[in-house]
Amino acid sequence: MLRIACTVVQRRAPYFAPPVVAGTWGSWIYASAWIGDPGLEWPIAYGTAGAVLGAATVGATVLGIRHPIALPALYGGAVASGTLLWSAWQTAFPSAPGAAVGLVGAIAAGVPYWLWLAKHRLNRAKIDSKTVKQAAAVPVEVVLAPDDVAGALAATGTPGATLEQMLRHPDGAWTAILSLPVGVSPRDIAGSAQRVARLQAALRLAPGWTLEVGDGGASHHLIVTARPPAPQNTVTIPSRHPILDELEEWDPWQPVLVAIDLDTGEGVHLHLLARAGILIAGLQRMGKSVLLSVVVAHLALAGARLILADAKLVELSLWAPLCQHEDDFIGRDPAAFLAKLLELQREIDVRYARLVREGRTKAEPGDGWTTIALIVDELAAFIDIPDRKLRGQIVSVLRDILSRGPACLVPVVLATQKPEDKVVPSQIRDVCGQKVALATTTPEMTDTILGRGWAAKGAAAHLIGESEKGKAYLLEDGSRPRKVQTFPFEPPERHEVITVVRELWPDRPGARVPLPGAEDQDPDPVPPTPPPGGGGGGGPRGGRPHLRPVLTYPDGSRIEENRKPLWEALQQAGPEGLTKPEAVKRGICNHHTTINPWLAQWVRAGWVEESGKRDRAVVYVLTAAQHTPTPEASATSEESTACRTSL
Repeated sequence: MLRIACTVVQRRAPYFAPPVVAGTWGSWIYASAWIGDPGLEWPIAYGTAGAVLGAATVGATVLGIRHPIALPALYGGAVASGTLLWSAWQTAFPSAPGAAVGLVGAIAAGVPYWLWLAKHRLNRAKIDSKTVKQAAAVPVEVVLAPDDVAGALAATGTPGATLEQMLRHPDGAWTAILSLPVGVSPRDIAGSAQRVARLQAALRLAPGWTLEVGDGGASHHLIVTARPPAPQNTVTIPSRHPILDELEEWDPWQPVLVAIDLDTGEGVHLHLLARAGILIAGLQRMGKSVLLSVVVAHLALAGARLILADAKLVELSLWAPLCQHEDDFIGRDPAAFLAKLLELQREIDVRYARLVREGRTKAEPGDGWTTIALIVDELAAFIDIPDRKLRGQIVSVLRDILSRGPACLVPVVLATQKPEDKVVPSQIRDVCGQKVALATTTPEMTDTILGRGWAAKGAAAHLIGESEKGKAYLLEDGSRPRKVQTFPFEPPERHEVITVVRELWPDRPGARVPLPGAEDQDPDPVPPTPPPGGGGGGGPRGGRPHLRPVLTYPDGSRIEENRKPLWEALQQAGPEGLTKPEAVKRGICNHHTTINPWLAQWVRAGWVEESGKRDRAVVYVLTAAQHTPTPEASATSEESTACRTSL
């Protein structure tokens, strides 16, 4: 009973306001008449109060004031004053019949107000007036029974909703306006992708139908719209990307053709410099790398400097020979990735300084700047890492590059699989002005890519099947997602582009791909030296090649490339030893690179020991230097190993 009473009070308070105000006003008047000595001022007071309250009510209505309590309170006061005015003669001698007549008159006069209020509460729902007129013009009965929407909502865990209005649209869609029970907000349902999916399943919509759930604007109204699938147009997808028909130098200011709109058949483009970064995400083997390669191909034809970061190595390593610097390819190394980001951030600062000096806000064609493109595949490998401090630095710097880069010819393209909030933070996703959602598994995953709520509004990337490779939803700022089909762009076609780029820019040295286990591979042999006198031998050993000296640990194992400078510095330091600050000053490492694990490993192996402190820093001394093989011994060891392998 208490719950019912609360429901009535909360939902129907505006309906009770006129009689409550009228009764209160009348009761006070009659009580005052019993206590005081009434005179002619009472009729004047009634008339004045009624006129003022009536004028305030009309003014509030004209000005659009729709407060659910204030407006009926004004109306109720005006009604009470008017109905009590005609019986003012009874104020001198109050009587129960006079009070009853005044109250009945107030209630009767409230009927027009209640009719207006019922219509007004429906009109408060955020429905386009044009849509309402179109829906009203369709003489078709709603196929769905009125209770089905409320019943479906009850089946999802929200009982007690009532259907207030339903509209039928010309294209077969329908819109239902529901009044929710006490304690349930429209945002609780519209903002939950899981609840929307359950409601769609409970309604048993035909395949291809989409469901949109939104806040009606009133405190308890929910708008549910079901739309049929759009008419399928016959869209032909080319078997080759159009870029392959005429390979030539490309202008980075031009948009990149990446897909075909499946609804209109029009070409769909991505903009590298006109908008902020590009985010491409979706399940594995559903076209992510193909789309990424299309963008890289255009950048390569534009002569851009490519900075490639690929944790898997295999996707972007094909483009590594087109890089301008040896260190422009980054593998699964978050620290190296951050270092490259900081380098790129400094370049952006330099370019923005020039823009400030020249009084401009962004770069323009003809500035003479080289386009520097940051291409990241498998973004998760660089963000979803244990080191929280390093992760925070990467996210912060990457966000800065995303927001400022395109204005000074530094576009950013990010790609990842299985996007999650911890992989694609909102501060990264929200800065990307262009987002592509390939096949996903859940509506939440789709919303992680495109933004909250788009999965419930028709961007059903989670419904793309395994056989629909290349289908995606593309969202640009200020628009709705477009269902597209990307172009095929396989490795043989990518090699065609690479061949042309090498002809256009033949002097590019390419980047070194940090292959896993490369430090354990045999070095390239030095060409054999002919023996004296032109014999067939290769030196004193009868023609065997002289192998390159290899730096090894005391146990004969190879020293990794990134640890060689530190080991050599310890050898050169001798008994005086070396501290970490001294290593930083010598350029062996920086403050972002930790050498503590290496030193701890060497201490445990007995090759290095701690010998006190210098300037409050621990001094490390090489204890087994006398056991370290000489370069000649290392070469001999490597040579014998190679011989045993050949045998």
